Amino acid sequence: ALVRAAGYDLVVLETSGIGQSDTEIVDHSDLSVYVMTPEYGAASQLEKIDMLDFADLIAINKADRRGADDALRDVRKQYRRNHKRFDGPDDDLPVYPTVASHFNDPGLNRFYKSLMAAADAQTDLDFSSRLELPTDLAGGDPIIPRNRTRYLSEIADVVQDGAEQAEAQAELADRLQALETASGAVSGSAADELIAAAADV
Repeated sequence: ALVRAAGYDLVVLETSGIGQSDTEIVDHSDLSVYVMTPEYGAASQLEKIDMLDFADLIAINKADRRGADDALRDVRKQYRRNHKRFDGPDDDLPVYPTVASHFNDPGLNRFYKSLMAAADAQTDLDFSSRLELPTDLAGGDPIIPRNRTRYLSEIADVVQDGAEQAEAQAELADRLQALETASGAVSGSAADELIAAAADV
């Protein structure tokens, strides 16, 4: 009420995280946005997230993580059920995959444009952006594919495994050389035993 009285055109209220309930924020806002991540648990948990009923816009941030495509599909399904919007393409739903850590992320740009359009619809002010922003989600692949986000760890694991295998082979070679040297220094049955041991190595 104070900042409204001060004459601000736009007031942004940010909660510290509302979990699955506590949706009172919608009582104090003209436009509600719910930001979530792909790690919300099982798909059945979506039925407990009340903000999927009340939010005007939903952003699934960190959409470059593994499982984000499944999360987007499930959230869109839940949104359709909650709002009884069973017709029309998925892209028309106000559910946006975003990667806020990426510069000029197309998903975030789509979300931003939709947010400004929704703000325009709520007021007589013009919040629309004059910027030409890329919004084509299929316009390019990420540098690191989603299913390879751990690729550096995978490389480190392979290198570590190779080093351990090389160390084991070097130890066997040392043992073999020692047995061969010992077999040359003895004769008779002792030499035969050393030769047999070397063959086992």
